[in-house]
Amino acid sequence: MIINFSDAEEVKERDGDLSQVLEPWHIPVILGTEHDEYVNRRTFQDVVDLLEVAQPAIYVPDVVYSYNWMDEEIQEYAIEAYTGHVRDLQKEIIKQDFDVRLIPTNKGWKYEHFTEYQELFDEFDYEEFAFYAVQYTGWDAGNAINVLRSHVRNSIAALDMEDVFLIGRLAEDDLLDFAPRVRGATGLRQWTDDCSTEDGLSQGLWPEFQEGREAKLSVNDGQEQRPMNEFGGRKEDN
Repeated sequence: MIINFSDAEEVKERDGDLSQVLEPWHIPVILGTEHDEYVNRRTFQDVVDLLEVAQPAIYVPDVVYSYNWMDEEIQEYAIEAYTGHVRDLQKEIIKQDFDVRLIPTNKGWKYEHFTEYQELFDEFDYEEFAFYAVQYTGWDAGNAINVLRSHVRNSIAALDMEDVFLIGRLAEDDLLDFAPRVRGATGLRQWTDDCSTEDGLSQGLWPEFQEGREAKLSVNDGQEQRPMNEFGGRKEDN
């Protein structure tokens, strides 16, 4: 069950927890990745308070913003701030014994940017990574799917993680062309387009929709996605 942080927080303020919107077997995947205005006003304690009542849960943390028009020095500060936030949050989760798994997201796009996550990944044995793919479509981004693919490859080359999760990219044609380690994706627009009827959303249409996406993600099963920097010592950049 995937839910934005702001929506989860609204439910928490209304009901005290998320039990009114979750089935007993649901584990919420809470996305901290939202518009800058929401992320910027979110405090560390806001996150801790929500995770306390949402557990067991999976959480994709987000703080600060990162755009390719920023100076390299500012970009470095953004990555440092983000990895520091995730480290502090992970330590708090351990301290309070929360049943919460963190999936870090990208605050960079170059191979060198992702290598700055290595110490964090080693410290907490992270094997997953998320991309806020909404930033790669619409508005002034256009349909930058090829750019996103390049950035995903850079992250795999630098961190050699096991799984990549795309937030906001669920079109079958898009998923088919990603690296085999992209094993999860979510997209609200595609879901509503495919599962809508004249009477609203149809639960009956969901299985076919889900199976189609899973088939595209698994098309490369059995192939080994080697880190790109093993070949000729070259690094991808974009």
